[in-house]
Amino acid sequence: MVVVSVEPADNGVIKYIIDDNINAGGGEHMSRVVYDLENDQDKSALIKFIQDLILDLGIDSGTEADEHMLSVKSDWGDKYKPTIKETKERIKLLEGEIKRLSEYLNYEF
Repeated sequence: MVVVSVEPADNGVIKYIIDDNINAGGGEHMSRVVYDLENDQDKSALIKFIQDLILDLGIDSGTEADEHMLSVKSDWGDKYKPTIKETKERIKLLEGEIKRLSEYLNYEF
């Protein structure tokens, strides 16, 4: 049986995975991962923690081929004021997304 546990740490969280029947051989294996969330300005460590937890628990979050797929990402807060450079970068990303979606309008199913 696999057990996943999480506990708080001074600078984030610690995730333990204990498998008491590794490779069906009866042996025990324990892994420990520390996620440093204290200095995680872009939230990449938090995103990694959530993605790893979903994977460790065997939760089906969908795939890129599914109609619905869980996506864990960070975004600007509603009251965040982006710089001009950040705004231009976001516009470029959105234009790429619009182009990708527009291709579906010309696709025959």
